[in-house]
Amino acid sequence: MVSRRNFLTSLLAPPLLAGGIEGKAKPMPAAPGTEAAVSPPAWPEESDPAFWDRVRDQFYITPGEAFFNTGTLGATPRPVLERMIEQMRTLQTTICQWDYTPQTPNWITGYFPELPLREKVGKLVNAEASEIALIQNATFGMNFAVRGLVMKAGDEVITTNMEHPGGVCGWQERVKRDGIVWKQAQIPTPANDPDELVRLFAEKITARTRALAFPHIISSTAVVMPVKRLCALARDHGCLAVVDGAQAVGQVKVDLHDFGCDVYFSSPHKWLLAPAGNGLFYIRKEKQDLFWTTLCSSEWDDHKSGMFRFMQYGTGNPGLLVGLDAALDFHFRLGPERVMARMRSLADRLRSGLQQIPRAKINSPVHPELAGAVVVHSVEGVPCMKLEDALWTRRRLRPRAVGDQLGVRQSCHIYNSEAEIDATLEIVRDLAKKPA
Repeated sequence: MVSRRNFLTSLLAPPLLAGGIEGKAKPMPAAPGTEAAVSPPAWPEESDPAFWDRVRDQFYITPGEAFFNTGTLGATPRPVLERMIEQMRTLQTTICQWDYTPQTPNWITGYFPELPLREKVGKLVNAEASEIALIQNATFGMNFAVRGLVMKAGDEVITTNMEHPGGVCGWQERVKRDGIVWKQAQIPTPANDPDELVRLFAEKITARTRALAFPHIISSTAVVMPVKRLCALARDHGCLAVVDGAQAVGQVKVDLHDFGCDVYFSSPHKWLLAPAGNGLFYIRKEKQDLFWTTLCSSEWDDHKSGMFRFMQYGTGNPGLLVGLDAALDFHFRLGPERVMARMRSLADRLRSGLQQIPRAKINSPVHPELAGAVVVHSVEGVPCMKLEDALWTRRRLRPRAVGDQLGVRQSCHIYNSEAEIDATLEIVRDLAKKPA
């Protein structure tokens, strides 16, 4: 019998570690009959006047339906899903060839550095590979950061009052477990003054404040927070800046070194359109030793390899990392700046149209520094579910209802169109004409 320890030691042998998802090891050839069943449509020509319509063809979304809930889960592009499925199928049909030699790729994840993929992620967010761990989602990152930071009773953390559970519950546990003090900056709705947002945090800082923890983009109200200014505020007061970027990567420009944040975590399955089960976790190089590893396997105490120790989560599916790699390729092929400009133009079209409709209300920012690709809107006197249902039943538009005080959250991405925005405005205009 091979012991678990010996088995894991064989997995961690240096020749295999050098391979990774994109390393030097030769990939296993596909078994006969395992080719992808569906080939993505041809990539659109740059000069095509219907370029974005052809990009839309790169998704499986049913024709005649419009997906506006990227803030929860992005639609995976065809080439991304097909690469992931092909990898999983090939693994299963050639599994007998797995012999732990340099000629075979990694068949599982959760133990290996995956440096080439971390370097590609770093290219998108301007960080070194050693500062990035590949994890499951933003909630993992929040827990790794909050549970790994040494704090004692009376130490303070300041968050907003609009945190997603995946960005705040770890702090709540520390309150209950360790007696730390949790303060909340009360963010207005809608928020349209960057100076006010900074002031709301500044007035709560004391000598016992250890961290400012805030979302890059607020999930419910779509506020793009003044991240760089808040990170500078934290630094000026000797605090850590811990940023929940679940909604940001792929939606707005993320430059971690320019931001000056200490911790950042995100969910690429949203705006970057990667398969669910992917996440990224960043700790600035100079701050990594402040954090204990709280999910441990063999390399849990390796402080020489950067964020590698935070990737010791046990056996995982390498197809997901292949999917993340493919999503990055898809994003870079279109061009991050062009993707962001397209999404922003659609959201601006929606914001502008709503501002012309009596009884329509925008509950997300309109200030250009605080607004992104998401618009949260309502109609006076119309319950949010009625608005959501009208958008779906009349024109097959799928946003997400976020409560009667806010209305619906409409996330605009590259698979959306001007015609779908105009259809939204048509329905809102009709609802607004009827008595409240």
